[in-house]
Amino acid sequence: MSNKWVEKYWDKVARGAKDEKSRIVKWREAARNWLADYADRRASDFVLETVENIVKLKASAKVLDVGCGPGKWTRLFVKRCSSVTAIDLSSEMIRLAKESLGSEDLSRVNFHTMNVSELSFPPDTYDLVNCITVLQHIPTEEDWKLAVSRIVSVTKPKGKVLLYESAPGFVLKKRTAHMRIISMKEYASEFEAAGSHLVYWRGVDLSLPITFFGLKEYAASFNEKVRYFTTDDVHRASASLLSYMSRAAALLAEPLDYRLGETPLGLLSFGRLMLFEKNA
Repeated sequence: MSNKWVEKYWDKVARGAKDEKSRIVKWREAARNWLADYADRRASDFVLETVENIVKLKASAKVLDVGCGPGKWTRLFVKRCSSVTAIDLSSEMIRLAKESLGSEDLSRVNFHTMNVSELSFPPDTYDLVNCITVLQHIPTEEDWKLAVSRIVSVTKPKGKVLLYESAPGFVLKKRTAHMRIISMKEYASEFEAAGSHLVYWRGVDLSLPITFFGLKEYAASFNEKVRYFTTDDVHRASASLLSYMSRAAALLAEPLDYRLGETPLGLLSFGRLMLFEKNA
């Protein structure tokens, strides 16, 4: 799978996300997808908690947002620190990210269309490298290892690398259509070989058995035939019923993910938030 093919794929995802906006507004009240909302809020809460309580990011910090997508995390960091650089393989994603920022914030972010395995910034530059659901989408092991090496290289000594990836304790299936499944042990080993060490991790999706079917039907954002919200050929009554069902699943999921993810039961989680520190 060539990098050019991957770039075209993410450009297509970005264009689809933009086209989705008008329909989302139309169906927001009738068919709100609480599972997709919950998964998004959960990621935000875990990342914010880690940045504020463990990384303790300073206002003077320099942050690199790898795989910035439509700018969700870029917007978070530009409010907290003085220097943000954001990269993405997809020029369409970069365009969406720029559109999502106000003019003042936009002037404080340096955007680059760039492959993470080809990072060209000077070594020891960033206090924090943020990399959320990016490395799992690198199609080859060689490029994945290059990406890890270059991420660590551009991080300052004692700087941090924050990952949020599919990283189970053991791997039963190594690949899906657009994702490679890499174990947490492999992540820890590769980052150690690159000159860093794991300082914190937590499980993020112990509720997967509860939410799997809802997420599969509603939030399979990489499947063009499945959307976060229902389409016009579904009656509003059915949409409302499905919405209530997904909301109930989200309410059941929260205690598992939030309270048990940092206990030893977090080892059962398919996804991981992992924080690495570059060696001094």
